[in-house]
Amino acid sequence: MSTARTTVATWNVEWATTRGRRGAEVRDRLTRLAADILVVTEGRRGLLPDDGYTLDGGDDWGYAIEPDRRKVLVYSRQPLSDVIRIESGGGAGRVVAALTETPIGPVRLLAVCIPWSRARVSTGRRDAAPWSEHLACLDQIEDLINGLNSSIPVIVAGDFNQKIPRARQPILVADRLAEVMTGWTCHTAGTTDDGQLIDHIASNVDCVDVRTWPGTTGDLRLSDHSGVVCELAPIPT
Repeated sequence: MSTARTTVATWNVEWATTRGRRGAEVRDRLTRLAADILVVTEGRRGLLPDDGYTLDGGDDWGYAIEPDRRKVLVYSRQPLSDVIRIESGGGAGRVVAALTETPIGPVRLLAVCIPWSRARVSTGRRDAAPWSEHLACLDQIEDLINGLNSSIPVIVAGDFNQKIPRARQPILVADRLAEVMTGWTCHTAGTTDDGQLIDHIASNVDCVDVRTWPGTTGDLRLSDHSGVVCELAPIPT
């Protein structure tokens, strides 16, 4: 049995800057994870570890463009190749996929920041209905997944903007996410030490450990999200 492990983490850092006490703590926490793959949502590239390789989903997701803000950022210890971005519709700026090598072999990473329920409803372009951007993004993710090489393991990580299992989101919305994720196990579903998450990690490999951390430390608020890290392993044969 293989003892190889790949560490994958994700955290929505709520637009933390690289300045000040909060930014320093967020950056330090991300670095101390020592992750092979890290997906940061609502973040800035300067928060990522200095070593390794990075990419992002683009700078336009239907709101005013700010040069250093990105809805989704990826860090990998190894080079990232065969990059795919969604550049229109609900997934614009919010979805990026790439191949990378890990201790368990090559994987396809799909990094996401799926729109929240009221994305572009009363802010940004103001051209959407509740949940419409979320559902449109799920449609695009499904199309992207269907075009991937099925022989390469897939890891999906980022801000799903849904609790799993369903909490207060409409049944239709929860069912659509489950449908899109058919074939993958959401390793972060259910109640954790930091409650039910909306930042998730899912894959079609094995998960041997899940750990979370809160969005606060002492008297300092770091984010309105808890973060999560998974240790992934090849499926036993």
